[in-house]
Amino acid sequence: MTVYANSDAAGLFGPGSMVWTINREAAVLLGSGLRALLLQVAHPLVAAAVADHSRFRADPIGRLHDTLEAIYSVAFGDIARVQEVVQGITRLHAAVHGRAPDGRPYSALDPDLLLWVYATLIDSSLLAYETFVARLTDAERAASYAEFGRAAPVWGIARERFPSSLTAMRGWMAEQIESGDVQVSRQGRDLGRLILRPPVWWLPAPATLPFELVTVWLLPPRLRHGFGYGWGPRRERSMRLLAAISRRVVTRLPRYLRDLPLARDAERRATSSGASQPRAGRLKDR
Repeated sequence: MTVYANSDAAGLFGPGSMVWTINREAAVLLGSGLRALLLQVAHPLVAAAVADHSRFRADPIGRLHDTLEAIYSVAFGDIARVQEVVQGITRLHAAVHGRAPDGRPYSALDPDLLLWVYATLIDSSLLAYETFVARLTDAERAASYAEFGRAAPVWGIARERFPSSLTAMRGWMAEQIESGDVQVSRQGRDLGRLILRPPVWWLPAPATLPFELVTVWLLPPRLRHGFGYGWGPRRERSMRLLAAISRRVVTRLPRYLRDLPLARDAERRATSSGASQPRAGRLKDR
């Protein structure tokens, strides 16, 4: 593992970090991006906020691009870029508040909603990596979660609210689903269709079907049903076979085929500046 001198060029994580190791993989983006978005809008209050304040219906591809750009900029950007993105998100979130169809108030700055959204990103990226790239050791999972946790205040999540371990976080997410606090509303189902099948002429349904199947497979069963999808043994066997093949193939591919371009750019930037892995938290809390 390469170690560099400390520098803002490394951003929040830097070369050698588990966050860079996991999120540089194109397979992780393909396996986690849509799943995380569906988990987010499975929360009725998040769905209401997106339905009321987002341009998702008018421009689903553009909105998806902006969301992913913000997430990956925070993961791989230098400190100046991270600061710019976080400030922009904070300004947007300050104006996002209202009431869901059931009458409950929502705010994009609600600590519980912020935690749910961040948890979906962490859970989805780790699950996609282990499903389609390689299994992680317990130590690697713990290191990954610790890095994500150090960055939680950047997203507006107080350290004391962040679950103490990956097991605790996944337990909290399961409780949210089991209790019904997170359940797919009519708005959530409508948004889910837009996410999985964006209504644009140049992206026909057959082209999106593989991503739809992978995303639906990786959802918790109760939410999968909530979005209106059935499942069966044949699909389960097919997806498990696909995942096993992917784990055998992806790790044998050259890095230029596996890596996201922005991850390679970030590594070159950090290497050329002599940057190391700065600890997350160098930005002020939102």
